[in-house]
Amino acid sequence: MTSYLLEGCYRKGTSGLDEKDRIDYWRDIICDEFVKLDCGKMASNFRGELRGGASVGDLQFAEVVADPQFVERSKRQIAKFAESDFLISFQLEERGLVRQNGREALLTPGSFALYDSTQPYSLTFEQRFHQLVVQMPKEVLSRHLMNPEQYTAVPISGKSGLGAVLTDFIFSLARELHHVHTAPDELSENLVDMIAIAFSSSVMLNQVGNHSIVRESLKRRIRQYIDNNLCNPDLSNLRIAAAQNISVRYLHKLFDDEEETVHAIILNKRLERARGLLNDRAYAGHSIERIAYSTGFVSAAHFSRAFKKRYGVCPSDVR
Repeated sequence: MTSYLLEGCYRKGTSGLDEKDRIDYWRDIICDEFVKLDCGKMASNFRGELRGGASVGDLQFAEVVADPQFVERSKRQIAKFAESDFLISFQLEERGLVRQNGREALLTPGSFALYDSTQPYSLTFEQRFHQLVVQMPKEVLSRHLMNPEQYTAVPISGKSGLGAVLTDFIFSLARELHHVHTAPDELSENLVDMIAIAFSSSVMLNQVGNHSIVRESLKRRIRQYIDNNLCNPDLSNLRIAAAQNISVRYLHKLFDDEEETVHAIILNKRLERARGLLNDRAYAGHSIERIAYSTGFVSAAHFSRAFKKRYGVCPSDVR
């Protein structure tokens, strides 16, 4: 007997329907609950149940137990119905296969994967399966996770690391949602933060075999973090690693194949910005010392030495 996570919510299923009506009814159910989908051929005696109507802020929870099926979010459906959501499937029983953007995520019990409704994807289930699905608007996750599209169809283990922390929290929350009538905004924000961290953390990267697309996405986010914090004199490898929830050792490993170390990237970006300010007439009234401090250098002397070493001239010569 299936043990459900969601209680106290609405239930829709094929039980009690004539066999000739089951498949069409099931298609309507899943299209109404999630996004518009095309369904492949299913057995005439198909059985399925969906539980839904549970939410935390912008995040919707649904639970599916159903017979084998193939569903597809096609270009035709995307053109007709412009739903813009991310969905995360947590596999509870049997297996599921998520395909998107040329990648495949084989989901086994205890694993989960992300997929994007604005791009074609397919879900394949060869046995009767059980999943919990969390759905949210794209812009909600995008506020917390840079380039989340890069993480679609990447299988994540929910049995260790932050993947286990997220899975345990999601499942515990799902069991209690029927008691949560008005969830504070902070709960929704913290939940999305937890989802973002689980996908972006180094633990997750190791679990997906250092997937190159995920690595590049993390490196882009690190570079963006450096740009955004360049004027902070406390910007360091330790601070960057902490902000990205990775170790300093893994930060170094990420940039092993780059021409510049992270320290060199920070220094060169600061020098480039300082040179731009020295050449900008709008900053003609700013002293060289002030420009040094505004670009993150701790002293004018250090700035001048680094500037001359990089460009062969002193800052005052450029001005």
